[in-house]
This record gives sequence, structure tokens and C-alpha cells, in this order.
Amino acid sequence: MSPKKISIMAISTIAVVVIWLALYIPESEKLQSNYQIYLEQEGEDQIAGKVGGNLSQPFDLRESLIQKVNSTNGDYVTISSIVSGTNEDAEKEVFHSERFYQVNAYSLTYKDMPEKQFAFKPGVQKQNYDFVHPLVFADAPLVYQKTDVINGLDVYVFRAQTHNVDISDSFPQYANVKILSNTNSTFWVEPITGDLVKFEKSWQDYQIKDNKIIAINEKGWKKTTAYSSFILSQAAKSTIDEFNYNRKIMPVLLASLTIGINLIFILRNNLKQSNEVLIKNEKMSAIGNLSARISHDLRNTLTVIKSEVSLISLQDIKDEKMIERLRHLTHAIDRMDNQIGGVLNFVRERPLKIERFSSNTLIANTLENISVPDGIQIVTPEQNVSMIGDLAQLEIVLSNIIINSIQAIGESGKITISIEDKLDTFVISVTDTGPGIPEKYMSKIFEPLFTTKQRGTGLGLASCRTIIKSHGGEIWVKNNPTTFTIKLPKTQNSRSTVT
Repeated sequence: MSPKKISIMAISTIAVVVIWLALYIPESEKLQSNYQIYLEQEGEDQIAGKVGGNLSQPFDLRESLIQKVNSTNGDYVTISSIVSGTNEDAEKEVFHSERFYQVNAYSLTYKDMPEKQFAFKPGVQKQNYDFVHPLVFADAPLVYQKTDVINGLDVYVFRAQTHNVDISDSFPQYANVKILSNTNSTFWVEPITGDLVKFEKSWQDYQIKDNKIIAINEKGWKKTTAYSSFILSQAAKSTIDEFNYNRKIMPVLLASLTIGINLIFILRNNLKQSNEVLIKNEKMSAIGNLSARISHDLRNTLTVIKSEVSLISLQDIKDEKMIERLRHLTHAIDRMDNQIGGVLNFVRERPLKIERFSSNTLIANTLENISVPDGIQIVTPEQNVSMIGDLAQLEIVLSNIIINSIQAIGESGKITISIEDKLDTFVISVTDTGPGIPEKYMSKIFEPLFTTKQRGTGLGLASCRTIIKSHGGEIWVKNNPTTFTIKLPKTQNSRSTVT
């Protein structure tokens, strides 16, 4: 698998998991529009029957908390919170508070007090929190105390204390009297979900008139009923399972699914490419066999024509037009012979004949068979390097590259040939001053049958690549300036080796 495909698979997998964690998780864990909580509490209470009156005898207290979302507005929800306390002995409501809170559904902070928490978010830490809790009725921080276990759940215990909080609006029957409350509240919170599973509170309220305490208004305590705590614990356990699925299992499943889909596409694409290569190779093999037979027959015929033209040229011809025609005919025969040679070089499978030779010999033999226009200068390297390889086939490679450079340059320019003798390789470079290869063709120039020339076969550079690969080397091209580079290993293995 190519590094590019591995990178695409890794990026797509990471992207899917990040999208899940960054977008879905916050949406799933925010305060939903169907949010509702019901909490039952039991305890004991004493309350004064009138202004300045004495406390009643202790009675059993039954209290309930109902919270639910009334409306939503963007990221904010309006939550109603109703707390009602009933004297179970007299079946009479002794306490009632109804309040409304605007809360950010994501951060669970108040709209008008963004630094204050309304409730715990998932992932509770062992630290203090800045709260205005609806069960406390006042701005009181929740101070971390310890860990505990409730109904098989590990929980964190927090405590909040208030002093002289005005709760007069909960006792409208006491006109011209202020009711101040001191409370101690304890919360048992499941840390993964932030859910409340148990609550206890004790209080003592005072009647204040003319800035003086005139009586104790109420004194009591309450705690979450065992049944209510059990229900809240079970709900927290269910939410924990959902959190673990969404945060741990689902990302793994999504990552596996994304990798699987990528692998399917990659394998499908590889299979398609393999089929295309197989079909192409079969076609190329058929074309190669046919081209070899046709080229061989054409070259035999061309040899006869060339011989006849040569014999005619030896005659004493004084007609200038005839001489010009013979020259054109000879040039056309040479061009056809070169093209047939290119086809044969590509389709013939020839074993390498490994031998030692000098770089000067390679360059000299190559240039000897190339017609270089007068306006083009060829610069050869001063360094003479001892090389190893198939001299004849490497001459074909160098010849093809230099001829391409000559055709690219046009009437005038320069071709520079350089050779480097490195530790394990020989590096041959051919640079020309031509206009360069269009970028859209750079990836195709070594493909068989690809050519931008009207009279080219598209097999020259393909043959070069085949020959260099058979040597265990590499060939590539770059622009600015146009440079063909050949890298050949110094170690060659072949059945036929000449030293």
C-alpha cells in the first residue's frame, strides 16, 4: 500500500472519530429538551404557626423536587424547579418554592451568571465548584469532601453551607417579617455522568423584624428516600453505559468501519488497476509481437530501397532536381529506419551483456550516430569514469534522450552531459536549454505510445525506462532546466558478463 493511500486512510479515520467526539458527543450530552428529574425526600420538621410563635412539635416531612425544561431558545433552556414540603401528619403543605432558571444546555451555567453552575457536567473532578444549586436556594460553593459508594456506584460527596439567606418569598403568609435561613446541604454525585443520586439537608430559619430575631421559624432535616436514590442510581448506571458506548466503543467501531471502507476502496481500486495493467500488458504483448514482425519485414524492404537509392546516387547524375529528390528520399529512409529501430528496441527482449567501459566511450559512440545541428552545442564531461553495464543498450538510452533534447531546442541551444561517480551508483544527467516539458505531460512521458510529436512512435523513452530498469537503475526528468537523470548501480548481475 502506497504512503499516499495510508495517509488518506489515516486522515479520513481521524476525521470521522474527531467529528464524532467533537460534534456528536457534546450534542448527546447537553441538556435535552425532554430533561426532567423527580426527587423524593423524607425527614422531620418543626415550624412556627405564627409570627413570634413557638415551634410546633416535630412532624414527618415529605418533600418533592420536580425539574423540567419549559422552553428552549438557541443554546439556552428555561427550567422550572418546584420544591414542595408537606406535613404528612396533617397532610398540609408547609413549604412551596417555584423558580425558573435560564441555563446553557452545553455548559450547564446560568445565562445571567455564566460563572455559576446550575448542575454538574459529565466528568466531575475532586475539586470545589462555584454553584447556585436549586436545592440550596443560594449562591454557595460546593466543596469536595470525600468519595463514597451508593447502590454500587462510586460517588463524590460535596457539601454546601449558607448563612442568613432571605427566603421570605417562600412564606408569604408572614407579612412585614423577614425569614432568614441557615442550611447545610450534602450531595452524592456520580462523577462520570454528573448525576445526583442522593441529597441531604438540614436547616434552621429565623423570623426577623426590625433587624432582630423574634422567633425560630423552622427547624428540620431531610434526605433522599431510599427508593428515589435507587431509581437515580439505576438511571446513572444506564447513562454510564451509554457514555462508555458513545465515548469508547463507538469511536473504535467508527475507526474500524472507516478503515474497512478505505481498504475495500483501495482493494477495489488495486484490483481495477491490476485488471487494467493485465489487459494493457496483453494488448502490448500482442501489439509488440505484431510490431516486431511488421518492423522486421519493413526493415528488410527498407534495406532493399536504401540499397537501390545508394546505387542510383553513385551514378553521375547532373539533374539538380533529381539529386534533391534522392537526398529527400535518403532522409525519409533514415527517419523510417530510426522509427523501426525504436519499435524493435522496445519490443525485443534482450539479455544484458554486462561489460566494463569508460564514460567517454559511451558518449563518443552515442554522438557518433547522431546528426547534431550546427546551432546546437553539446558539452561533454571532462571526467572519464569507468562504468559497468550493457554498453549497446545504454547507447540507445543516451541517444534517445539527446535526440529528444535536440528536437526540443530547435535551431540553437546547448546540451550538457554530466557524469557523477558516487559511492554505489553512477549518475548520468542530460540538461538542455529547451522550453521544458509541459507539466501535464511530466507523468506520462515514459509511458508506451505516449508522444507529443507528429512523427514519433512514443516508444523511445519507454524503451529507455525498460533498459534502465533491467540494469536495476532509475530514470526521471525535471524542469527548470529540463534535465533527464539516470542512476545506475555499480553492481550488476547477469548471465552474460564480460570483463
